[in-house]
Amino acid sequence: MFKKLLKSESGNMGIMMSVSAAVLVMGIGAAIDITGTSSSRQSLQDMVDNATLAAAKSKSKKRKELKVIVDKVIAQHNTENLPIKAKVKVKDGVVYVTATTKYDTMLMGIFGRDKVELQADAASPVAQETPVNIALVLDTTDSMTGTNIEDLKDAAEDMIDEFEDFDSKVRMAVVPFGQYVNVGTKRKNATWIDTSKHGTYDEYEHCYDEQRTIKEPVCTGTGEMRSRDNYSDGRYTGTSTWEVKDCEPGIYEPTGNRICEMRRYDYTWYGCVGSRENPYNEQAPYASRRIPGIMNVTCGSVMEPLTSNLSKIENVIDGLTTSGETYLPSGVMWGWRTLQKDVPFTQASNAEKRNATNAMVIMTDGENTLSQGSDGRHDARDTDEANKRTAALCEKAKADDIQIFTVGYRMGSGREDMENLLKACATTPGQYFDAGNAAELKKAFKDIANSLDYTRLSM
Repeated sequence: MFKKLLKSESGNMGIMMSVSAAVLVMGIGAAIDITGTSSSRQSLQDMVDNATLAAAKSKSKKRKELKVIVDKVIAQHNTENLPIKAKVKVKDGVVYVTATTKYDTMLMGIFGRDKVELQADAASPVAQETPVNIALVLDTTDSMTGTNIEDLKDAAEDMIDEFEDFDSKVRMAVVPFGQYVNVGTKRKNATWIDTSKHGTYDEYEHCYDEQRTIKEPVCTGTGEMRSRDNYSDGRYTGTSTWEVKDCEPGIYEPTGNRICEMRRYDYTWYGCVGSRENPYNEQAPYASRRIPGIMNVTCGSVMEPLTSNLSKIENVIDGLTTSGETYLPSGVMWGWRTLQKDVPFTQASNAEKRNATNAMVIMTDGENTLSQGSDGRHDARDTDEANKRTAALCEKAKADDIQIFTVGYRMGSGREDMENLLKACATTPGQYFDAGNAAELKKAFKDIANSLDYTRLSM
């Protein structure tokens, strides 16, 4: 009896093991089929996306011509040799593409499903002559001196070459920035700027006690050399070395005479503009609040408003020079203004602004080192305040239907705050670029140009 029972239990165990093995194999097979189906579905969608975009860019509205393009692109990308059937429809200026195929299953056929039907859909408006307006907001501070500014020029000029191949009308503006933006002295009498002090002067009385020199100071070298690292705009610019000297001070004595004389301080405007007081320092339009012209300060290359003359833009970029420290809100504000339909710049008319693709490309190599002070000047040093204003201006420009692309160039270590600020400023995370060398900077600018193509998939 025991032997029979044992034999019977062994039989049951064998059956259970066989069933378990079969279930395991089917489970693995099902997993393989699910993975294969998902992969083929994604491949089909990618092919349909590419084919739809190519058809839309052809500008044809004839279904037969579009069908030829769709079939050709799908065939070029069909590396899995899937049996794909595509249908094309054109309605209200939009190309619609639907493609189907069948995936051969491995083990799901046991359950009666030897094939799984897959479908992908996409749609895109037929390409039109949509205007494109781009403002290049470029860091030209002291830290860009040398190879950095030359790399920027090369990358920007390559970008212009890309834009010259666009079918649509392209207009560009260039806004070099540092501590200030230079709008050009030819705008001295514009209604929107306050340069009323230019050409005037203040007189004041200067008094001092007269002294006579008894003995001149004498300094002699000690032979001891010392050195110091120099920084400009937060970036290392080299080392200075000097000899330590022993000096005997001079001897002076008052004569008892008090001398007073009239002196004057002259005001000259060189094109630099500051910021209005809050809340107007975060508003682009003139709105009858004049923008302060900053006296007796120079601030680098003159900006160029929107123009379709791309050769002129190339010349502006080629002539860029470096100076000053970083106040990014100044660049963002004037980049935004070039894309506005309102004073101070009106190159983007109401209709063009509404129908065009408007974009701002902001490039910098470092963090804000300056902030807004008194009288519209950017001479304070509150980095947090400058970062907050940068973020606020980016959000307001984006709300004005401006796409923002940001590029951090050779930001280096310790620049996490600025990198995060640039990422947040960009319209999407994919519109921020971190370029560590000249080749990456060129690629970033080229990718931005390509992404500004006017045709987009809508499904």
